[in-house]
Order: sequence, then structure tokens, then C-alpha cells
Amino acid sequence: MIRWGIVMLVVCGCVGYLVYSASGASEYYLTVSELRSQQPGAGDVRVAGVVQNDVRRSDGGLQVQFTEKDGTSSVLVDYKGALPDIFRPGITVVAEGRLGADNVFHARMLLAKCPSRFSTTPYTQ
Repeated sequence: MIRWGIVMLVVCGCVGYLVYSASGASEYYLTVSELRSQQPGAGDVRVAGVVQNDVRRSDGGLQVQFTEKDGTSSVLVDYKGALPDIFRPGITVVAEGRLGADNVFHARMLLAKCPSRFSTTPYTQ
């Protein structure tokens, strides 16, 4: 009986630790408006927004700058690296990085949110 009590105590302790350690990671990303309310250089964050039509590529396509926008705010994003295959204006991307003192979001990773593959048009025979 004492062995089972010790095992249960250890299991409960492990579960408690996992819940405690995951509590800070409950927010996956910020909106652009939420990012704008933070101080530049506040640390690494993820920010989601829609890529606008001002995509500028350089360095053989490995350097890209674009504006990411939500309903009310926008931010210039600077990223160097391979782009997701579906990256283009109109796609929602999640950029991970840091807002610099220059008010440019310096991303070190980009994730493209895949648009729905299903059409909203009704099925007809």
C-alpha cells in the first residue's frame, strides 16, 4: 500500500509540474495590435498577421521585408531565410522574433497558416 501511495505521489507531482510549466506557453501568438502595445526589445514573441502587397525580396530571395497587418495595426517584418512554400500576399503568417528599437519586427522564423482547401461554394450536380 505504501508503494502505491509513493507512486501516486510521484505521478501527481509530475503532472503538477507539467501543468505549471505549460501555463506560460498558453498564448501561441500575439496580434499585430497587441505587439504594438509592447515596448520594443521586450523579448522574443510570435505575432500573426496578413501579408500585404509590399513584399520586397533581396539577397537572392533569402532576405524579405513585408508588412504584416491585422484589423487595425501593421508592422514591417524583416526576415532572412527560406520562406514557406505558400508565402504570398493575403496569407496569414506567424512570425517569431523581436520588435526592434527601429519598430521593425526582426523575425527569425516564419510559419504560414494554410488556407482552407475547401471552397465555400455549394455543391451542385
